[in-house]
Amino acid sequence: MYRTLLGIIGTLAVLFALVGLCFSSSREKPADFRFVNGSEPASLDPHLVTDQVSNRIVSGLFEGLTRKRASDLAPAPGVADHWEISDDQKRYTFHLRANAVWSDGVPITAQDFVYSWRRVLDPGLGSEYAYLLHRVRYAEAYNTFDGLADTLEQTVKPALAALRSEHAGAVSAALWQRFLAENQLHLAFKHNQDDRALTLLHQQEGPLQSSDLDYFDAAISKLASALRKEAAEAREHFGVDAGIFAVDDRTVVVELNTATPYFLDITSFYTAVPVPRHVVQAHPHDWFLPEHMVSNGPYRLAAWRVNDRIRLVRNENYWGKAEVRLQFIEALPVENTTTALNLYLTGQVDWIPDAYPKDLAQQLAQRPDFYRNPGLVVYFYRLNTTRPPFNDVRVREAFNLAIDRKLITDKVLGLGQLPAYGFVPPGLAQYVPPESHIHLDVERAKQLLAEAGYPGGRGFPKIGLLYNTNDQHKKLAEVVADQLRRNLSVEIAPYNQEWQSFLVTCRAKDYDMARAGWNGDYLDANTFLDMWVTNGGNNQTGFSSAKYDALIQASADVDEYLTAPPSVLAELKDQKGMDQLRRQLSAAPTPKEGVEIKKKIRLQLQQEAEALLIQDEFPVVPLYFYVVSGLVRADVRGFYSKLQPQTGGPIPNLLDEHPLRDIWRQESGGAP
Repeated sequence: MYRTLLGIIGTLAVLFALVGLCFSSSREKPADFRFVNGSEPASLDPHLVTDQVSNRIVSGLFEGLTRKRASDLAPAPGVADHWEISDDQKRYTFHLRANAVWSDGVPITAQDFVYSWRRVLDPGLGSEYAYLLHRVRYAEAYNTFDGLADTLEQTVKPALAALRSEHAGAVSAALWQRFLAENQLHLAFKHNQDDRALTLLHQQEGPLQSSDLDYFDAAISKLASALRKEAAEAREHFGVDAGIFAVDDRTVVVELNTATPYFLDITSFYTAVPVPRHVVQAHPHDWFLPEHMVSNGPYRLAAWRVNDRIRLVRNENYWGKAEVRLQFIEALPVENTTTALNLYLTGQVDWIPDAYPKDLAQQLAQRPDFYRNPGLVVYFYRLNTTRPPFNDVRVREAFNLAIDRKLITDKVLGLGQLPAYGFVPPGLAQYVPPESHIHLDVERAKQLLAEAGYPGGRGFPKIGLLYNTNDQHKKLAEVVADQLRRNLSVEIAPYNQEWQSFLVTCRAKDYDMARAGWNGDYLDANTFLDMWVTNGGNNQTGFSSAKYDALIQASADVDEYLTAPPSVLAELKDQKGMDQLRRQLSAAPTPKEGVEIKKKIRLQLQQEAEALLIQDEFPVVPLYFYVVSGLVRADVRGFYSKLQPQTGGPIPNLLDEHPLRDIWRQESGGAP
């Protein structure tokens, strides 16, 4: 084993000169802690980033009302040193620290949080994670309602006029439902209480007459007007006296639409951190570059040298600076896993998270500095449902049935990864995934492909499989392409793009299949499910389902669902189970027991949503659930591969998150 690793070191020593990583020649003081970060961050604006690569840096630079405690990743006091929660769990009052200031010494105020949350929700910013704040009162209206009204008036109404012109007189129910789906009207009309319009929206049989279309056209105009009115109301009140608002300079109040169990996890998340208004307004396009950036976290940005390193220096104005033991940290954007391992083995870096050649996994696993845990992460391929061939659900299901996931986890990966036949990883308390229709069934896959018009793969277009540059992604893409070629006789061409270009391509949906991975943002199935709602910022497949949207909305607001279930949810896959839970709720002897039953109802709604993904629609191809692993030096402290919750024994660090704030070295930080 060690002979193999030493051989790698000798063979690849010349790579240091090639990649420009000869740190010994630097005039800067050596960093106290260096790690491989995989890729160059797309941005360091916390309201725009969406990936783990950026998160590792941003979370060291900024801090929210709460922060993640390293030992258990539970929400801990951040800029707010304490808070109160109302009895109905819909109102949070946060009290900011008197000594919380920006890195330039300017005090952090409640108004900074108001400004920042309004910025996230401003549709002009284009934050893909804005939906995380939609649980806050008025937030969704502030973020989306004007844009939705524009779409209804400028796109949908002309499309309806064209439909009527092409089909004079009556329109068949099948054609009508296709029109509704193409224009994603089920999502828009969730904000509508017009019974006749809702009946027309769900009409599955018989023709729609001209009078019906007249009524629906008027309903669209009425809905657009109502949305604009609500958006105007949101602009008037959100950040002023509702949703989020400042009582005084050190008191922030947040009002939620419904009780949200993981809300304090959201206030720890980078989307919800404050940004320095006085700097952003002065330098709106490049405020996050080293020459301008002001931050409020344990570190500040000292340098960002593209394709070389990001250097952080301890923020001497941070309220908790006494707890920050390192002076300098460097993150290296090394994508080549062999180079990353070489850097670690030669002592150039102190941590490589999952950045090593996977064919050496078994050898590396014997080392005392190697760690691995189950991960709350799913590796999958997005399918572009907006264009052929993946606009046909039969093709999407066929691709899911033609891949041997167990062969991939056992023979290609070999570190204990689990084949993914669903989308939500195991390990979440109380959540039980639904039965999956995804499994290896080549004959059924061939039949589905033939039904879609491609018997024996004939006539199937050559498609691309996009992945971001990485040795492991390349290997997996080639294996999957080979399996699809062998099992379905279709031609798949794997190709790569650098990280920033890859993100742009996926957002534009300019791909056929695209590699993806999703890390849970918090310990709840919702973090894996709410991304697939129509037009979700991280959806990027074009997938849209009225029933799916309604399920996610219902799980987000169980009280509203119990009062008036959406008509699109008239029948659930486990309707008997839901009916039984509703009867139990009606008979609950105490409010506390009622709350527990509502939690079970929420879990079933989430299960129903995942079932729709993996039994009916197949917008993605889940491949495997991660094992998070890496190598970390023995003298690194504050690094918890096993979490230490305040109650119970050690548990795996499913997120493989290690807040930089709490990292220190035994040699430099004194006694533990």
